[in-house]
Amino acid sequence: MTSSSNNSFIPKRGPVKRKQTSTTRQVYIFTYISYILMFATLLSTGGVYLYGQYIDNQLDEEITALNNEISSFSGEDLARVTEFDLRLQQASSRLENSVSITSVFEALQAATIGTVQIMNLKMTREADEKFILTAQIETDSFDSTIFQRGEFRRSNIISEEIVISGVNTDVVANTNQEGSVLSTGTVVSFSALLEVPLSNVPYVPSASAPAVSAAPITISQPDTENAAEDTSSSEVTEDVVNNDPV
Repeated sequence: MTSSSNNSFIPKRGPVKRKQTSTTRQVYIFTYISYILMFATLLSTGGVYLYGQYIDNQLDEEITALNNEISSFSGEDLARVTEFDLRLQQASSRLENSVSITSVFEALQAATIGTVQIMNLKMTREADEKFILTAQIETDSFDSTIFQRGEFRRSNIISEEIVISGVNTDVVANTNQEGSVLSTGTVVSFSALLEVPLSNVPYVPSASAPAVSAAPITISQPDTENAAEDTSSSEVTEDVVNNDPV
């Protein structure tokens, strides 16, 4: 009996050994990102709410200040400020259109030849565009008249639109103290109409202009032999104030 039980066809199995399993923790990145976004949203919402409260407070302060200014508004003050602004605009316009009278006379002197004498000069200003010069001129010949006209046209200040009119020829006698005629000469007189654009004579103030003392002006007496020329007038009449600038 014993031998038959030991010879059983069922194989004997040893004790079963359990496998050791290591526990691992899974990290969910998407979950962390969701948490971060949620907290960031909460913080940003709180920041926007606080900033909105700050803006509302500033708006209330500005509205209060505006109401105070409106209540203290004075129509007389506004009229005074408006009038002052108008005066400033007028002064600025006059300053921009200021011209130099000295430059006009210097240009006229530079363009006048030696045999020409300006007996009478009238100057008028037309708005803010140009000066009109009307000159009564005397010279010794017709050639000097033509040459003088060319000199006016070659000037950089005087406009080329020059009108020469009223050309007359007179015979002038030179006498001595006793009244005896020493010699006779020819005098050609004519009128010249000149234009000077204001843009050619702008007034340019000098910030560091030195003080210049006025030199005395000496007027030489005419020769007694030229009695006929003594009666000529050298008066210069101006329709504008002879100040610099204008």
